[in-house]
Amino acid sequence: MKTVSRVRSARRRGSAGYTAVEVLMSLAVLSVGVVGIIATEKVTLAANQHSKNLAVATHIAQSWIGMLNAEATLWGSGALTDARQPWLSQASGNVDWFRPDTVDLLGFGAAFDALGNSTTEDAASFCVDLRIVPLNPSTLGGGMARVEVRVMWLRDQPIVTNSDPALSSACSVSTVDASTQDANRMVQFVFLSSAVRQVGI
Repeated sequence: MKTVSRVRSARRRGSAGYTAVEVLMSLAVLSVGVVGIIATEKVTLAANQHSKNLAVATHIAQSWIGMLNAEATLWGSGALTDARQPWLSQASGNVDWFRPDTVDLLGFGAAFDALGNSTTEDAASFCVDLRIVPLNPSTLGGGMARVEVRVMWLRDQPIVTNSDPALSSACSVSTVDASTQDANRMVQFVFLSSAVRQVGI
């Protein structure tokens, strides 16, 4: 009788808990899982930020296309010098990229903050360049021009060297430098293209 009770108590003691090795192994497996989840979360956050920037930049570009289309409704058969067409007249005679002037009356210009609201160039999260190329002569109300809008923003972690200082705002990149390889390493772009037509005779 005593022998049987001793055997039972020995079995109970042997299966009473986990050994230190089992606990350490389970902690190791748990830590590998947690590290994987954290790494995935970091990638997800970066992808979400890029998607947000892409959406805001696209909205800004669409807004610019709308503003230029609205300007074109006032484009008569004369030259583009009217104050009612500040950006179309700014592009007159120039087929290269240019940074549009800010029109205080409209509260609209080249610089936008992180939410897509107009701001100053030194605080810009997004910056706009335009290129307006005539497609046919603006005579007798039949003029037409191709408009291209380029919205750029800084990369989250730009590659910075001694020759490429860190940028303080998206508008720090000039229109001349925006298409160079060095600038492409520091900023990202959205391009939209459309056409505006002269409606007045």
